[in-house]
Amino acid sequence: MKQPSRYSDEPGVSIDPTRVPEEFRHLVPLAIEWSIGDDCELDEYIANQSKEILTAVTAAFDPHFRGLQEWSEANCNVVPQPDEIVLFDTATNAIATVFTKLR
Repeated sequence: MKQPSRYSDEPGVSIDPTRVPEEFRHLVPLAIEWSIGDDCELDEYIANQSKEILTAVTAAFDPHFRGLQEWSEANCNVVPQPDEIVLFDTATNAIATVFTKLR
């Protein structure tokens, strides 16, 4: 399996956990891992994970989806978008895909 492209690996991207609301900081490592924006790469990455890993990552994000959405929406007019917002937006989209595939 080829290493997927992650938002956090893009040139010029700098993730500062102190810019993430405290209630979500524990999710930063997972957000980095799951910030795969390419659908084909994401599908391949998901296919190579165990059901236990997929269940665990969705369980970690599940109670925070609403709060993450509110944080993103509160910053929708900030230009340019902070890297931390884009990171979590990308990761939550990926995790939503995982939710769908687990059903």
